[in-house]
Amino acid sequence: MTEFSDFRSRFPGIIRAFAVSLPAGAVFAWFDTPIPWMIGPMVAVALVNLLGHQVFALPYGRQIGQVILGSAVGIYFTPPVVVALGANFGAILLATASAFLIGGIGAISLSRVSGVDGKSAFFASIPGGAMAMAVLAEKFGATMPPVAVAQSLRISILVIVIPFVLTYGGIPLEPDAYRPQLSLNYFILVPWIAFGFVLGEISERFRIHNGFLIAPIFFGAILTINGIGLSEVPGWLTDIAQLLFGLVLGERYERAFFARHKLFIPFALVNAFFVLAASALVGISLSWAFGFPLSSMIIATAPGGMAEMAIVAQALQIGVPTVIAFHLFRVVIVSLGTQHIYVFAVTVLNFIKKN
Repeated sequence: MTEFSDFRSRFPGIIRAFAVSLPAGAVFAWFDTPIPWMIGPMVAVALVNLLGHQVFALPYGRQIGQVILGSAVGIYFTPPVVVALGANFGAILLATASAFLIGGIGAISLSRVSGVDGKSAFFASIPGGAMAMAVLAEKFGATMPPVAVAQSLRISILVIVIPFVLTYGGIPLEPDAYRPQLSLNYFILVPWIAFGFVLGEISERFRIHNGFLIAPIFFGAILTINGIGLSEVPGWLTDIAQLLFGLVLGERYERAFFARHKLFIPFALVNAFFVLAASALVGISLSWAFGFPLSSMIIATAPGGMAEMAIVAQALQIGVPTVIAFHLFRVVIVSLGTQHIYVFAVTVLNFIKKN
């Protein structure tokens, strides 16, 4: 199954998706809402799908959006930024550990109140990408649909709630201390993005989760650290990335899928808000303990996907390197360690029950 499977049959649905998402993005932009070109298309496409008129995201849309975003944020990693992040590795480690703790507590509660088995509740509650957690859930014999529903709902709530809270909640929005000052040069930008796409394709063929995002970030960071000047990524291009992410998130809301699991949705929503609130408290605590800007820590500890949180930080120009560092470390640990942590947690719980 490739990105272009059934392209001919999906093509009308792809056209319909753009037909509703472009006006929606424009309306949200006119109202000057945060990240309008992601939230608007996501809401529009989700509503159309839930009304029974199936629409689809663009093939390779996720990958294209990730390469654009990775190219836009990689240039933030100047030598002073890397030094500053390395000095705060303890905070990054605490944030990652808290994600598993919060997810574990949420999983126990979700399993007890919803009746979903413990395995499914665990993978539904751990802050990771919806597809990554669904794949791990299937590997361990858990039920995939509740995992996909819970993960999709939580990420959708995050990309709406967090930007609005940060923008209109009275929280000081402190800009990046090391914002790159680069000029736009298409002779550098075009081959840079093209090479980032090639790196992303190679990365994902080696089963590196979020390879299309991580590879361009590392590529841009290595060049920037070594003093090689790159190009600014223009705002219209990051708007396209927002649009493509919005289409991907909205496409997940299939009417039949949600109709089959409608009894689980209220529990998933409560679980999502619990994980979000607990993560925000962790962010507030880390901000107080380590002196980070509060707005940066709220995004950095948010239980969402790395790509979605990176684009929120990039669009609001808030602590981009810090947010990327926190989420990148968590993505690595979640991708490599979730299954081991799950086995360990089950062993501990069984031991407690026996004693």
